[in-house]
Amino acid sequence: MTGGLRFWRLAAAVTSGLLYFLGFVGVGWWPLIFVFWVPLLAAIHDVRSPWKVLGLGALAGTVAMMGGYYWVVHLLQVFAGLPAGWAFVGYLLLAMYQGGIMAVSAWVVHRARGAPASLSLTVALVLWESAYPLLFPNYAGNTLYRVPVLTQHVELVGMAGLSALVGLVNGALWDAVRAASGVFEGRSRRVARAAAPAVLALGIAATYGAIRIPMVDRVIERADSLKVAMIQANLGSNDMNRRRDEFISTHQRMTRRAIEKNPDLDLTVWPESGYNRSLPRARDNLGFVSGNRQVPLLFGAITYEYVPIPGEAGRERKAYNSAILTSSTGAVLSRYDKTRLLMFGETLPFVETFPKVKKLFPRSGTLTRGRDLRHLQLGDVKLLPMICYEDLMPSLVRQLWNVSGPAELLVNITNDSWYGDTHEPITHLALATFRSIETRRAMIRSTNTGISAIVDPVGRIAARTDQWERQTLVADVPVIRDDDATLFLRIGNVLGWWALAVALWWAWPRKR
Repeated sequence: MTGGLRFWRLAAAVTSGLLYFLGFVGVGWWPLIFVFWVPLLAAIHDVRSPWKVLGLGALAGTVAMMGGYYWVVHLLQVFAGLPAGWAFVGYLLLAMYQGGIMAVSAWVVHRARGAPASLSLTVALVLWESAYPLLFPNYAGNTLYRVPVLTQHVELVGMAGLSALVGLVNGALWDAVRAASGVFEGRSRRVARAAAPAVLALGIAATYGAIRIPMVDRVIERADSLKVAMIQANLGSNDMNRRRDEFISTHQRMTRRAIEKNPDLDLTVWPESGYNRSLPRARDNLGFVSGNRQVPLLFGAITYEYVPIPGEAGRERKAYNSAILTSSTGAVLSRYDKTRLLMFGETLPFVETFPKVKKLFPRSGTLTRGRDLRHLQLGDVKLLPMICYEDLMPSLVRQLWNVSGPAELLVNITNDSWYGDTHEPITHLALATFRSIETRRAMIRSTNTGISAIVDPVGRIAARTDQWERQTLVADVPVIRDDDATLFLRIGNVLGWWALAVALWWAWPRKR
């Protein structure tokens, strides 16, 4: 059938979206990630119109993202002040935009007619999961965060390796279904040949993981450690002004108790916006923040400075989302300013070029993007810093590593209280774990309301707090001191460039 869209095609597209959502982090039925594309591949198989293919892919993607981003309704109601109806519209628009990644992936598969789906879907997922400009970055392969034996090759080719694995297995299963659907001699051999790439890919990934995990574990066992206390005060964005004094005093009180119980602490960590007041950037001692003079403190705060306005007599105030590391006496050791600002939350499109854009969105923040890519320095330990959703960006971590050299630890401070008691915090944490595999470094991750965690160099969540609970997490974190960089840190996303080249070849107009 090549005319209008039959109901079964629409149902198949919806099924793919549901399978994606059920397999993703929040629900976590991870095996579904290896089959979620099969219904959609069946739906677009003999559709000639690329627009109908895009429509079916968009339907599947929208359903998938509506399941994954339901917490956006809470965000828009509570923090953007939108009524329920408009909040739902915003949520639907976001789901449609984020779900567009399945639409363009389906288009690539359609354009590659004649190629086995094991190849075309692999190219499509690697290409668009590398290049599609998502507001909240994610990869289908993030679902495998609880299956480390299948994720270790991320150190070689990055998240594109997981995209390739997911695409290859889904595509090969569809090829096997097609091979089994006809009545012909030797059908079983054709099915076996079609399914072979899936079996081979899973076997190679699992074998590599089974070999690498014990190797990395031995490195962890030999490594020095840093004793860290993460303070989770369970006070969120709503409390910063409403409970202004309690906000800072709670962090200070919990810090003192952590030090009393653990006098051998090397570092205390507060989350993003852990200090709920603005700080002048020129101040070189912030001992009053921690309330103690015993242990170094890493915390998040808004910092500001006044700079001359080019061509004018006055000055303007520039504010930054900063991570500040202080010594036990409060001296500022180093500072990192967030470089990847959240659109419409911390910055606006083209605001640096056209400052008057601010007037169109008076409730949106307009922070200044950081430009210094140096690590934080605690004695002889270099901490590679990330603030908020920067821990979802492999390219940023690679950039920081290549600009400032090897780091011994990763550290992320974030505030997930914006999203309420939903699946978002565990999803955010799961997506962040892959930065540890890419770098083979442990990660310290401190949040306001959960989930705070330690991620080891294998990508396993070694320790964590509960969600929306007041807790202090104390842990010994391995400090990896070798200067080696993983293959991914050296070569970057080469699979993405390969997928782009293949897709361009398929898209190039040529005679039929």
